[in-house]
Amino acid sequence: MQNKTVIKDKVEKLNKKKHIIKKYHPQEQDITVEVAEDGDYVVEKLSLEGLPEKMNDGNPITWINNFSIKKNGNYINQRFFVTIPDIGSSKLIIYDGNGNPYYYTGEIKNNVFELTDGDPAVGHYP
Repeated sequence: MQNKTVIKDKVEKLNKKKHIIKKYHPQEQDITVEVAEDGDYVVEKLSLEGLPEKMNDGNPITWINNFSIKKNGNYINQRFFVTIPDIGSSKLIIYDGNGNPYYYTGEIKNNVFELTDGDPAVGHYP
């Protein structure tokens, strides 16, 4: 089970919609999130503690970053864009707010992809 421990001072707010979520552990990487709509958002860097090490098919997961986006105290359920470092031909993995890791099947263009779940972790295989 994921431990939703907030790691302080690891989010840089660029404007009301765009934030950089900085790495905490050496294996992590910085990512950028940008919410599509204007609003007052709280973006938090979360610990990787408790995230699964493998997919249900046994493939190992390398976590890139873990974060949450809230509006009015609740996780958002609206469009936002995530920019990650280049993962080459690896499969992108998302850990959703329901606690299920899955292979992302949407489009990734210029290392940017779209999500709507405000409580994801982002990783890849291999």
